[in-house]
Amino acid sequence: MQSRHSASLLMVSSLLAMLGSGCASTAGKARPLSAVAKPETLSQYTKLSVTTSADGDAILMTDRDRERITALITQKIRSRAPDRFASFGAPATDPGTLHVTIAFTRYEDGNAFSRLVQAGLGQIHIDAEVALEDRSRHEVIAKFDVTKTFAWGGVYGAATGIKDVEEGFAEAVAKAVLGESQD
Repeated sequence: MQSRHSASLLMVSSLLAMLGSGCASTAGKARPLSAVAKPETLSQYTKLSVTTSADGDAILMTDRDRERITALITQKIRSRAPDRFASFGAPATDPGTLHVTIAFTRYEDGNAFSRLVQAGLGQIHIDAEVALEDRSRHEVIAKFDVTKTFAWGGVYGAATGIKDVEEGFAEAVAKAVLGESQD
């Protein structure tokens, strides 16, 4: 009887943690690698262009993964600031275009079984260097090291995949593009 009660309590706790926590989709961190552009500097750009690359042979990232993350970033920007950019996907060299370059340096799905067994094992990681550029003037406006890690354990950890963590990564990039503070 006691073990059934403990198992039920564990399951309820896991469900509450899963429902009460948005850890996988909470915003990642964007650490400035250069001076951060002020929002008024960024506001002069009316068009947005995003390109991605996966640096290094160790990164198992497909074109489809990068396209999905680019679409998430665009969606996050549109939801945070619906009237901010008149055009998405403009040519990078057009005047008035803010070009965002995302160079992925780490994209690891981790191991769901390890996360099930213990929090901290089998972590999911997404890391990239993000540059905001004005290519018409050959100028880098700002650079960030953007990271998102997921390390929860238990059922929630096992049920979470890299696509869930991409949401938080995209949120951090969107905040950087919009010149918002990284809490």
